Amino acid sequence: MNSIWNKNISLFKTRFPALAGMLEGKIEAFEKGPEGTAPLPLCVEQAKNGSPTASEGGSMLHSKYNPGREAEQAVSAFKTDEEEAAVFFSCGLGYAPIAFCQKHPSVPVVIIEEKAEYIFQALSVLDWTPVLSHPALSLLIGAGTDNVAAILRQYDLKKTHIFSVPAQEAHSADYFKAVRQLIQQEKSKDDTNTATLEKFARLWLSNTCRNIRQLDTLDGIRKYAGLGSGLPFIVLAAGPSLGRILPQLSRLKDRAVIVCVDTALHSCLDTGVEPDFIVLADPQYACAMHLEFLSAPSSVLITEVAAWPSVFRFECKEKVLFSSMYPPGQYFEKKLGWKGLLGAGGSVATTAWDFARFCGAKEIFMAGMDLGFPGRQTHIRGSQFEEREHRISSRLNTSESQSTAALLSANPVMLKDYRGEDILSDKKMSLFSWWFEKNCALAGEQGIRTYSLTDESLAIKGIERFSLDGFLERQEAKAEKEAFFASADKAGSEDRAERDPARFDQVLAAFADDMERMKAMAAKGISLCEKAIANRLKAPEVFAELSRIDNEILRSESKEAAALVFPTERKLKELTKNLPEDKTLSSLYYSRIIYRELKKACSDYIEFFSSFSTLPR
Repeated sequence: MNSIWNKNISLFKTRFPALAGMLEGKIEAFEKGPEGTAPLPLCVEQAKNGSPTASEGGSMLHSKYNPGREAEQAVSAFKTDEEEAAVFFSCGLGYAPIAFCQKHPSVPVVIIEEKAEYIFQALSVLDWTPVLSHPALSLLIGAGTDNVAAILRQYDLKKTHIFSVPAQEAHSADYFKAVRQLIQQEKSKDDTNTATLEKFARLWLSNTCRNIRQLDTLDGIRKYAGLGSGLPFIVLAAGPSLGRILPQLSRLKDRAVIVCVDTALHSCLDTGVEPDFIVLADPQYACAMHLEFLSAPSSVLITEVAAWPSVFRFECKEKVLFSSMYPPGQYFEKKLGWKGLLGAGGSVATTAWDFARFCGAKEIFMAGMDLGFPGRQTHIRGSQFEEREHRISSRLNTSESQSTAALLSANPVMLKDYRGEDILSDKKMSLFSWWFEKNCALAGEQGIRTYSLTDESLAIKGIERFSLDGFLERQEAKAEKEAFFASADKAGSEDRAERDPARFDQVLAAFADDMERMKAMAAKGISLCEKAIANRLKAPEVFAELSRIDNEILRSESKEAAALVFPTERKLKELTKNLPEDKTLSSLYYSRIIYRELKKACSDYIEFFSSFSTLPR
């Protein structure tokens, strides 16, 4: 091989020894040359300026005239003031990543290539020293899309520039299409989370303030941790296919722990069978309505402290909490002890699945988790969703028209179910599917298998098909279930014995004092900013004082709680988009906006807690 290859491959092996070890056979085959190996993928020729250029299948991967200058122009699209990382989907001979690494020696760079021979040929043509010596380089060769997603998740993908040339990635078009879809899903998830926070932050705050003492009185799911390793768990979701499972529910309950999502409870109880657990994770009033006029005296309700207050009046065997997903509850749990953390994938079914995993289940069976609309139905017959459609239907807004709107309102797409037949799904469902695909893969590495008992459901990678009849042939597990609940009851009793009732009131009072202090500091910051805006000569001393205030605020233990009702980054950009051009004035105006919003956030907490008489006035 030539000297460029020898230099590059030496750098490659030094920088990525584990990757080089995995590719050792392919490296040796490439070094032996064309004898007994496949021909090189790229046709390398000379550009007009004398530099190497390349084509594949008749398509040029670089300029025929000056590929180096072309690459420099391409990487100039990177916005240094807005973007924080760069990702290259393949790269031909490597002109673009070389130019980028020379121009941005400290910006994280990710190069993705499915087929190693393309990277090897590039290493034999151009000097890759600027790339292979780049301190923040990730080189993904032949990595599965899950591994690619794990690496990319380290970066803010909204601030990541994707360099993509269709001709350069054509050899693995499906692979890069899948990677691009993963990136879009991550961005969609972030957009959804931001929009949800902006819409529901005050609701989460209000509910948490109303329910805060439940953290002192109710057990956490941690008492179930790891106790169900010898039991199968069945998660009942509210998809239309659940109707095929319900007639066998009593027999299933004899053989497994039944975990029912709130939306499926009505249909479940209609069969005369109470599930072992009911999961309600969403704080909205509409979700509390799923429990309206129902009772399940032998079931355990799993929820969180931010749930709608009426949820805690539901008649059941016991209510237990999982760790709050929101900052106010997290503050108190940090002081008083965690209830037990469950994953949040945007759907109550994700939380129910994660509870089964939390209990130590090695087998988790999903039923009715369709993530689509089999038979053009939206939910199981008799669910609260369907009942609501009937309750609010009218001559001009029938239940059928409401169902049709649900089917068509979220970018519908045709996918495949476990039978290989078409199932109508949508963009929102694809996010849930992606969550399960990702987490079931991680669980699989720990020996946890996930199955679907309903063939009509959307086929998800990592969730295998399982016959309902086959499951019903299993032996009953009544004794094992009794032992599971007995062990949990014992753990709960031991936990309650260690609680100090006075401790909760102390934490409440300390939180109130902290909020008052932060509010006062924010008010002082506002006053100082206005003082310097009125008299620019006072700016130096004001900035020094503001720095001391900021340090005090950053030391506050309740600052994360206040962040719940603090503007999102998107909202903050809107609030600060018309700042003065003068640098000093701009900084002062910006600081005043921050302090005003912080003061408002603290005031919201004080108002809510005082209104619900949970804190001393």
